[in-house]
Amino acid sequence: MSGDFSIQNIDNPDEKIVLLTIDDAPDKNALDMAKTLKELNVKAIFFVNGHFLDTPEEGEILKQIHKMGFPIGNHTYNHKSLRDLTEEEQRKEIVDLNDRVEELIGERPQFFRAPFGMNTDYSKQLAADEKMLLMNWTYGYDWEKDYQSKEALADIMVNTPLLRNGANLLMHDRKWTSEALGDIVKGLQNKGYKIVDPTQIETPANKETAAQ
Repeated sequence: MSGDFSIQNIDNPDEKIVLLTIDDAPDKNALDMAKTLKELNVKAIFFVNGHFLDTPEEGEILKQIHKMGFPIGNHTYNHKSLRDLTEEEQRKEIVDLNDRVEELIGERPQFFRAPFGMNTDYSKQLAADEKMLLMNWTYGYDWEKDYQSKEALADIMVNTPLLRNGANLLMHDRKWTSEALGDIVKGLQNKGYKIVDPTQIETPANKETAAQ
């Protein structure tokens, strides 16, 4: 599954850069994935779901991931398709999660990814009101049954014909993805790609801060 979505607001699309993003965190593997990335000295955005932040233990995991230097993105509270929800329900899915993340780490998410990549006019407006950058992806494979092993996933993520400058790579909090992550990063770097630091991406929130 793929869409033609590059990293927005990157100054030089000719540069060999890619963005790593991890959805459905922090379930069972996100902390290990963060540790792997930190060891390799690269960054990713962890897009979180609120239903993985309901207990104090889960909250602590999020704090650890954030303390390791990883930006936290909003992937809605319950991962429901926004198009099936009323505006009030959409607001709860998005804003309640921002409130919960802020409660845990002291800052609100600057990135928003809708479940299944499906926004509504209302969710787009809400993301703008919340000063979040809307984000989709260029490619991802780890939910397809052919790629639910370390070897197959590492191979396709690095050797897919969809890899290009500015690609936004989608991964999930999954066991096989966690196992493949180190090989994916090294494979991309061996092809000459630099893993972009998400804090360098212009968002409505940091643009506003810079203007002050």
